[in-house]
Amino acid sequence: MAEYQRRLLEQLMGKDALISPAVRRRETLMSDHRVCKSFLVGTCPHDLFIGTKQDIGKCPLLHLEKHKLEYEYLTKKKGQQFPEFEYDYYVNLQRYIKDIDRTIETALKRLEHTPEEKAKIAAVTKELDSLDIQIGLMTQEIDCLVEVNQNLKSLYESVKLNELCKKREELAEQARNLVENVGQSAQQKLQVCEQCGAYLSRLDSDRRLADHFIGKIHLGYVQMRSAYEELHSKFKSYS
Repeated sequence: MAEYQRRLLEQLMGKDALISPAVRRRETLMSDHRVCKSFLVGTCPHDLFIGTKQDIGKCPLLHLEKHKLEYEYLTKKKGQQFPEFEYDYYVNLQRYIKDIDRTIETALKRLEHTPEEKAKIAAVTKELDSLDIQIGLMTQEIDCLVEVNQNLKSLYESVKLNELCKKREELAEQARNLVENVGQSAQQKLQVCEQCGAYLSRLDSDRRLADHFIGKIHLGYVQMRSAYEELHSKFKSYS
């Protein structure tokens, strides 16, 4: 009988009817510091990448639908503004966007020099240094031979020096070409997505590339950047 009366009272007055006023007064308000303002104003970054390799876990702040509905009602129906909520959201977005921009910068640098290309540059540079030492020593030797009138021997050494200088010039040209073209082979195959920092292969099929651009991670960063740019003009002077 008591259970039936309880259910009837809930139907007539709502589930909170049986909760004491003291308990109801302790309910969290929308403005409480424990409430996620990013969730209220837009989309919390924690919710964008759920179930992906970029999943950053559950937001430590409260995400209650009643607060979001209250915020939307007050802003859209009543015309109220909450710039402090928007600024909190802006700062939160800025932190994540700066992080991904650093990731993109690092990814681009990795494409500049592959380990194989670095090894080639180091080998050519080492060989050039060795030739420079040989040329310097041989030049000194020729000068000494001339001073002691060893003209025939100095002429012979001069021919060898000339050949060494030609070899050095050829190697220097090879080094210049290597430095100028370094990274091109990698860049021809890979590029970095300017939105989410993922490596994209230009050899991939159109379908595979399309899958990336409609993927949850890519669209998540697109959404974050769009929301950030919208708020940036308002709050950039506070950054």
